[in-house]
Amino acid sequence: MNIIENLKNYFTTNKNQEATVKAPEGICPNCWGKQEWDGQFYKKITANNITPEHNEYNSFIHEVASKLDKIILKKDTYTCETCEVNYKK
Repeated sequence: MNIIENLKNYFTTNKNQEATVKAPEGICPNCWGKQEWDGQFYKKITANNITPEHNEYNSFIHEVASKLDKIILKKDTYTCETCEVNYKK
């Protein structure tokens, strides 16, 4: 899966109140939490009752994805390129 699909799955799972992880797959949980994307998502999307089929939803997902390129975990080491935190495999 690519970053956009990972973001969509993460937000959909959270919105449906299903069990989820701390951050989308492949994204540093430390940096994800500091950016507070969850709060921005719920403020923007749920306040306006926007569904995943809506253009504004996709625009938000693409906006977030474009800012995440530096907080992606390196697959071989699971080290964040931004905050340098290491995660167990």
